[in-house]
Formats: sequence, structure tokens, C-alpha cells
Amino acid sequence: MNLRNMSNLSQRLIVGTASTFIMFLSIFLSWEKTTRPFFVLLIAGIIGCALYEFYAIAINKKYYPLRSCSIGCSALYVLATFLSTQSPLFHALPLFVLYFTLIIVFAFFFVQGEHPLPTIAITLFGLAYITLPLSFMISINYFFPENSTQDGRLWLSYLLIVTKMTDTGAYIAGKIFGKNKITPYISPSKTFEGAIGGFLATTATSVLFCIITGAFFPKPLDLSLSQSLFLGMLIATIAQFGDLAESLLKRDGHVKDSNQLPGLGGVLDMFDSLIFTAPLVYFFLISTHIR
Repeated sequence: MNLRNMSNLSQRLIVGTASTFIMFLSIFLSWEKTTRPFFVLLIAGIIGCALYEFYAIAINKKYYPLRSCSIGCSALYVLATFLSTQSPLFHALPLFVLYFTLIIVFAFFFVQGEHPLPTIAITLFGLAYITLPLSFMISINYFFPENSTQDGRLWLSYLLIVTKMTDTGAYIAGKIFGKNKITPYISPSKTFEGAIGGFLATTATSVLFCIITGAFFPKPLDLSLSQSLFLGMLIATIAQFGDLAESLLKRDGHVKDSNQLPGLGGVLDMFDSLIFTAPLVYFFLISTHIR
């Protein structure tokens, strides 16, 4: 390994460790009244950064979405989602924010602006592709009331750990065994061997997470071994779909990474697989835990 690769690896380890620590600390403290705002702001910041990077890809293609307006409305949607988990009075608030956003985006072109069709389409697609799915992290975190036998923070941790194991397993297996490319045009570095490695790593992590939390946590996941196996396989499949989906957009936008953050690439690169797995886990909770 040359010095440059060692430097990149060191940056990835340092930045990755720091960001992971901050993320899980915010999740742990997210039920405390004094620290809940930090968790909500962190999620809003992550989504806002990912949205900014997505629009940068569009701008590289000579499209000019309403970036500031969309990011502002995205922050309002995240706040509305949080409030809807705290009280039934705010149940419809996220839908109202989406309705308000639709009006604002169209109203802009009543006054000024060119090429409304592609601009409006890309602006709203950014919200549908990034803001809505990633906001499910808040819905999962506060899915169960505080007096429940289940802890939403543990479910959110499960989502993050199991999903990211797909990337880790695929990267390691691809480096060691990778020969047969899945989609050479979209992402030349992704191989069938890597995909299988990611699938196996994710499924195993899902089962191990279920076993470990059942043995050591006061509120373990209400998840049987067969359910953890099934859900792990679903997450492994959908996570890799999310990774390829972002690669498709970056390829069309002629960019390698969504940003140039040290050791990470971009925020969208970090959370692309969660875009599809966060709604999946939420739908699983809805279908198996009728409140």
C-alpha cells in the first residue's frame, strides 16, 4: 500500500469513527428532553447535506433546481416528522409541509424562472428521493412510546449497523474475490462476488444483533431468529439497490463522489443505501407492531 492510500485509509478511519460516535451518541440521548433537539438537528443536517449534493449533481448536468428553497422545506419536513411522533395533534403536519412545498415551488415560476418543467421535477424529486425516505429514521427512533417494552433507539441502531455491513461486506469480498462485474456502465468496481459478500455479512449481522440484544439488553428487539434472517436478507438486497441507484445518478452527472469530504466522499455516498432500507424497516415495524 502506497503512502497516498495509507493517508486515505487513515482519513476514512478517523472521520468514520468520529461520525459514527456522534451518530450513536445522539441516538442514545435522543429520548432526553434536553438533548432531543440535537438528534433532530443532526438528522436534518444529514438530509440537508445529502440534498445539497444531489442538486450539485443536477447542476453539473446544467439543471438548476431550487436548492435553497428545497433544503429549507426539507428541514421543515424533518421537524414536522419529529413533532408528529410526539403528539397525535401533529399527525398530519408532515403532509401539510409537503403540500406547502408544492405550492411554493410552483409559485416561484409564476413570478420568475426559466425551464419550469425540468426544474420543478428535479427539485421535487430530490425531496422524494432523499428527504422523505431518510426522515423515516426519526419515525423509527420514536416509533414506540417511552413506557413500551420496545426501544426505537435500538431499532434505529439495528437499521444503521445492519445496512452499513452491506457496504463493508461487499467492499471486503469485492477486494478479495471480485472478478465478475454486476453493472460495468453504472459502477465498474461492483462485482457479483462483492454483492454476495455484502448479502452474507448483512444477514449474519442481523441475526447476531438479534441474539446479542436478546442476551444483554433490557429491551431487546421483538424479533425472532427467523424474522431477523428474513429482514436481514431484505435489507442486504435493498441496500445494494440503493447504492446502485445513487451510482446511476452520479454516472449520469459525470461525478465520482457526491462531495470531497476527507475520507468519506460525500454525505449522500454514506447514506445512499439507507434511503431504501429506512422505509423498509419502518414498514416492517408497522406490519408487525400494531400500536
